[in-house]
Amino acid sequence: MQPRTRTVTSLFAAAALLILPVHGPNAAESVAAQSLATAPYAPATTLNAEPSPVDPRFGSSELRLVVPFRTQKDGGKWQTSNCGPATLGMLLDGYGINGFETDDLRVRAHTYQGTVGMRTGTGLDHVVHVAEDLGLTAHGLYAPDGAFRRWDVADVTAELRQGRPVMPLVRLYQVPGYEGVAQRWGHYILLTGFAPGGFYFSDSLKTEAGPGTTAIISEAQLTAALASSHIPGQAVAFSGPLALAIWQPD
Repeated sequence: MQPRTRTVTSLFAAAALLILPVHGPNAAESVAAQSLATAPYAPATTLNAEPSPVDPRFGSSELRLVVPFRTQKDGGKWQTSNCGPATLGMLLDGYGINGFETDDLRVRAHTYQGTVGMRTGTGLDHVVHVAEDLGLTAHGLYAPDGAFRRWDVADVTAELRQGRPVMPLVRLYQVPGYEGVAQRWGHYILLTGFAPGGFYFSDSLKTEAGPGTTAIISEAQLTAALASSHIPGQAVAFSGPLALAIWQPD
């Protein structure tokens, strides 16, 4: 639909640590790169296209979409900059598209990005590219003019009330629990629900499912984290081949 733009900016959009070059791709990465070289691109769809059937629970004041947790801190070579691939892995697992390791998803995304073998973050447009290759549908990455859409908390709420998790690019030091980190760091989180105090989010920088899926970011914190990110207001929602389970408090 829309052309893939902002590629140069996206290369540096989200990494948990400084972006540092490392050695070139290994054999497995080279094979994956060759297999993706001619893969067709299925572009992201527009925000709120084809709304999902309304579930009365989405009108409640608190719920969380059940998405399996995945940590980027898996001991792998790219664990310091794998928030994008790890978050995509959560989504794929949640929608029943299994069997894709985090590093596999990284190779696929970085093949499109042109940075295989580099210790850099992953642009959200390239995360979307891989997600749609594997059967997810993206919503709201682009505005009608082809630029990245600028999201706000109302957009996030609208997507969550249709059962679609939202993956925003945020400034890490404005995410609860990371107030002391360097201001330059970007990060992807996964917004999975809403509560009276804000939004539930999953965070691949955690190492356990409990704290990794149940933290809450307030509307004010999310607004600030979105607005000050490397690409202000950048986010995307995802739907898949099945409906995600819903958790609500007793």
